Amino acid sequence: MNTNMSGGRRSMPKRKVKTYQQLIQENKEAIMGNPKLMNVIYDRIDRKHQKNLQEQNNT
Repeated sequence: MNTNMSGGRRSMPKRKVKTYQQLIQENKEAIMGNPKLMNVIYDRIDRKHQKNLQEQNNT
């Protein structure tokens, strides 16, 4: 049975998933020119760091 006919399942093309750090590296120049975006990134890094500290204190 041919699965490419209508009604059959089609596989989605796979996209490479990038990490947050990879996205920042690739867009570094644009980010550095945008103070609001830099603040968003710093806030996210701060939250992640605080979460890691809390997890270390709980263990």
